[in-house]
Amino acid sequence: MFRRIFALVAVSTCLIGSATARAVFPPPIKDDGKFFSKEAVDKANKKIRDIYQKYKKDVIVETISSISVEQEKKLKEDGTEKFWARLALQRANELGLHGVLVIICKKPNYLRIHMDPDTQKKTFTPTNRTAAREKFFAQFKEENFDAGLLDALDAIEAAFKANSK
Repeated sequence: MFRRIFALVAVSTCLIGSATARAVFPPPIKDDGKFFSKEAVDKANKKIRDIYQKYKKDVIVETISSISVEQEKKLKEDGTEKFWARLALQRANELGLHGVLVIICKKPNYLRIHMDPDTQKKTFTPTNRTAAREKFFAQFKEENFDAGLLDALDAIEAAFKANSK
């Protein structure tokens, strides 16, 4: 009798544990900079989940309205490229990135696309990054932020597809 109860408790614990452990990764878009509409974020999150399921690669998009005063000082000290590269690398490490991270800042106006080393070698090369940035910029300069996001995600997915063969 004790064994049956123990087995039932063990199975129940496993089932409950697996139900609560179904976190969706990659995380949803973090739009603190308020660039995108809710509809665009919903479409983008669906596309990001689909990309993850197909290619097992993260696509993480985070926006910020502005950098802190301390970060502004660091930006002046380090220069634009070095500052944003370091910030993206730090954030990628915090997230355990295995794919592509996009950071978009409103003030100062900046967009950075960062890839982990393995992704950069095989699945999403610097050439692919340039193409995705162009998709963002083409729409962003017209203030079509939603279209820029979705176009860039299409470019990222197309690169993953082409480079995964």
